[in-house]
Amino acid sequence: MNERFCSLIVFGPGAPRTFKLNLSRRHVTTLGLVLLLLLLTAVVMGYTFPAPINDSHRAELEAENQALRIEASNAALGIQKLDAKLAELEEKSKQIHELVGP
Repeated sequence: MNERFCSLIVFGPGAPRTFKLNLSRRHVTTLGLVLLLLLLTAVVMGYTFPAPINDSHRAELEAENQALRIEASNAALGIQKLDAKLAELEEKSKQIHELVGP
């Protein structure tokens, strides 16, 4: 049997029975380690998960994302136009080389 380290006695108001809990050093150590682990877990979760974004910041981010999407689509259109122009210039270059010939 484990040696008793401390006792906890709980009296309920108006209750005829009492609750008595005998704790050994091993139980107290285990409870302390569990509480420390829970505290460290809460701290890690606090630093891991981001803080919630309020509505004004969310609207600002959505507007910025929309502007970036428009800019990306404009850049894609510009690239298509440049590709067409490049193909046209390559064709003209080929025609010039054929005219000059060897």
